[in-house]
Amino acid sequence: MKTGFNSKLSELMMVSAIAGALAGCGGGSSDTAQTPAPGTSHAISGSAAVGAPLVGSVTVKDALGATKTVAIGTNGAYSVDVTGMTAPFVFRASGTANGQTYTVHSIATAADADGKINITQLTDLVVANIAGQIAQNYYDRFEQSGNAGAGTTAAINAEAAKLKEKLLPVLTALGVEASVDLLRTPFTPLADKLDQALDAIQVSVDANTNIATISTLANAITIADDLRIKAAAETAPATLSADNVVDAAADMVRVKKAVTDFSDKFANALPSVSELTPLLTTGFLNDDQNSSEFLGWISSESNLVGGAFTDISVHQIDYSDPTKVTARVSFTVKTKQGIELGRLQNWRVRKSNTDGVWRLHGNQRALALEAFASMTKVVSASSASCVNLGFNFNIEDLNSTNNGGAIDHVLVTGAGLPPAGLRYNKPTTGGRWVNTVNGLTNYTLATDCGGTSAVSDDAIAAIPDDSVYTFTAYDSSDAKVSFPSGTSNGTYGIKIHRRPMTLAEAKASTAYPVISPDTVSAFSNFVSGTLQFSASNVNPSKSSWIHLIQNTAQNDATRDIEVTALPTTAGAVSANLALPSLQSGDNITSRKLWIESPDAYRRNMQTLYNQ
Repeated sequence: MKTGFNSKLSELMMVSAIAGALAGCGGGSSDTAQTPAPGTSHAISGSAAVGAPLVGSVTVKDALGATKTVAIGTNGAYSVDVTGMTAPFVFRASGTANGQTYTVHSIATAADADGKINITQLTDLVVANIAGQIAQNYYDRFEQSGNAGAGTTAAINAEAAKLKEKLLPVLTALGVEASVDLLRTPFTPLADKLDQALDAIQVSVDANTNIATISTLANAITIADDLRIKAAAETAPATLSADNVVDAAADMVRVKKAVTDFSDKFANALPSVSELTPLLTTGFLNDDQNSSEFLGWISSESNLVGGAFTDISVHQIDYSDPTKVTARVSFTVKTKQGIELGRLQNWRVRKSNTDGVWRLHGNQRALALEAFASMTKVVSASSASCVNLGFNFNIEDLNSTNNGGAIDHVLVTGAGLPPAGLRYNKPTTGGRWVNTVNGLTNYTLATDCGGTSAVSDDAIAAIPDDSVYTFTAYDSSDAKVSFPSGTSNGTYGIKIHRRPMTLAEAKASTAYPVISPDTVSAFSNFVSGTLQFSASNVNPSKSSWIHLIQNTAQNDATRDIEVTALPTTAGAVSANLALPSLQSGDNITSRKLWIESPDAYRRNMQTLYNQ
């Protein structure tokens, strides 16, 4: 035992001697471009988490650009061998947590070899402050132009300490030890006080301004962190407010239980409306459906039997009105086979001011809205194909009494869209609204199907992930619509988690569904009856949507159907698509058959046949 201890002591003394020698060199860094204890093996381990543990991988990059990648283990644990690598090191943890994909970063020096390094949204911010830019860009260029030289022990410790100073009121309120090192203190996701802080503290960074916004889920107070200003220059930084954070930590559990209590009603069979009604608020509204409309629909959804509402994220709990304490949540809906039916954003869960029970409140939208990125492979009758890509914005007014009936059009704004926004007009015959640019629900950013691409590949690549697209309702006089009391205010935001592919990426992609030759052949002559549909190469973890549209001379609205299909583990789907006989004297003017399959980032990969 003494021999091992003395050997370890010698290693540490060697590292110290090297560091001291480098410190004495003019212009040198005290811990830049070092190999930890040459000739011995070294590993760095820790936890990768964003509140919930990440499931995915960790890649370490050294000062010379060498990398090693390991899988993240149970409960966010990772360990990576850095033997022979040159410090300092940067880390990238990529994976999923609570049904969303995340990429976060961290940093270490030679002195951290054989130690613990956490990888969280807070360590990501430490890296960004060291670099003066978003952590992702620093990691990508770490070995270039001396970037690694910024990763000194002094810089790392200074930025970590300054961030802790900004967060200290929240950390203290949640019982985190004052001595905590945000980078190096070990913690257990889903258990420790530090993990509670990760649940409570939210970070977003604007890549254009290099300004980070830090907030908590428990109050409206935010602080701005300019990444370009070093720790030493921040003499009196603003600090987060601890208001309501302790209550929020307890309420998060209750909010999540309200969501799972609802899905538990589907454990063995479809529940009755009367069984579900007590779990909703009296003011429930979701995508333009009140409680009776919503329950009438969901109580007949057989795909939910045995399934669950999972991956629940609590984004905010609003305590500003004690009589209407409301949480904003997102969650994933899965079948009993674990296949994702959808990710529901911005739902509300409200605490009753009479019995203290948390109940589902819906997303409080007085319009039915969807927003997602899509890439479409278009196949013509001659079997030639092309690709177009962009955004789909699906808007419907299912019940105009929910919004006062005054809406004339909706303006959609966000990254990649025209500067003045994208206008969608309300149709006179109902159904989905179309925009004024191309008369469709979708907006094309780029295409090789003819015509001109609206946006270059470089501009598409610059669209930030997790961009929020805002829907604002207007009346015919272009005045913003004020909805009836009790509903939302007519402006809604929907986050698109991952930007669309560039045209080059979309053309090279092999992720498009493949409709079987038998289906294509039958479709070419299909008029009515049942079309047997089959396809392969769909995402086996998410449901697909199959569409068949026949346009007729008499505009027969019954000739438009959509079917949800659950894939096999091999990524195949099948369905029977049934259409009635044509009306007497009518004829088909065109046909469309397509399938949509979401990728890992919930971008829709589509294959479309036109005739």
